[in-house]
Amino acid sequence: MLFRVRYLLLSDIHGNLPAFRAVMEDALRRGFDRVLFLGDAVGYYPDGEAVLTALRKLGAEAVLGNHDAWLLAGEFLEDGGLIAEILAWQAERLSEANLAYLKSWPWQRKTEAYHQVHGSPCDPFVYVDDLEPAREALACSDRPWVFFGHTHLAGAYMAIEGPKGPWIRYKPFSEEENALTLGPKARALVNPGSVGQPRDGIPLAGYAIWEPERRRVEAYRVPFDLLEVRRRIQEEGFPKVLYERLRVGR
Repeated sequence: MLFRVRYLLLSDIHGNLPAFRAVMEDALRRGFDRVLFLGDAVGYYPDGEAVLTALRKLGAEAVLGNHDAWLLAGEFLEDGGLIAEILAWQAERLSEANLAYLKSWPWQRKTEAYHQVHGSPCDPFVYVDDLEPAREALACSDRPWVFFGHTHLAGAYMAIEGPKGPWIRYKPFSEEENALTLGPKARALVNPGSVGQPRDGIPLAGYAIWEPERRRVEAYRVPFDLLEVRRRIQEEGFPKVLYERLRVGR
C-alpha cells in the first residue's frame, strides 16, 4: 500500500493560543504527518511563548514571518507603536529554547516539490493579495506548489501556462471545508489562511492539509474560543481592539 504523506499547513498564529488549540484539535482528528509553518508565530496576542513551545514540540518546519523577524531584530522595537510594544513584551518572555528555535528559522525553504515562504518568493515581506503579485510570485519560483501566508487571506492562486504567460485564477477558502486538486500541468500558490487573526471577513481560524501524491489541498475553517482570547487580552492588558477585530474577521 502506498504511504501518502499529509502535510499540515499553518500560518500567522500571532500568539493566539485558543485559536491554535482549536486548529490542532481539528487537524489531529483528520490526521497529518509533518507540519509546515509559514511564519508569524508572535505578535498581536499574548501567548507567543506557548505557541513557539507547541510548534517546537510538533517539529514544525518553519520560515520567518515579518513579526518573527522584527522581534529578533530588536532595533524595530525602539520605533514605538502597538506592534513594537507587543513584540518587546513578548521578547522579554521568550525562553532560551524558544528564542534559539526562532533564530533557526530561514526566510524560505525549498524542496523539489514545494517552496515555503511567508510572503512572496520574490520577497518574504511582499503581500501576494491579487493577480499581479501572484503572477510575479510564480515567476520567482519554479516549484509546482508555493505555500505562503502574510495576507491572512485563505485561498489559492492556480496557474496554467498560456501562449503569453500564465493564466491565473483565484479560489478563496471561505467555506468550512474547501478542496483544491491540481492538474498535472498546473501550479498553485496556496495560503492556508491565518490561524490567529483571519482578515477575510470570516471569523474562523484557517489551516490546510496538503497531500502531494494526490496533488490535493484541503483547507478548513474552524471556530475558536473568542471569550478565552478576550480573557487573555484583559489579563495581560492588551488593547481591546485586538479582540474586536477577531469578532468580525478583520
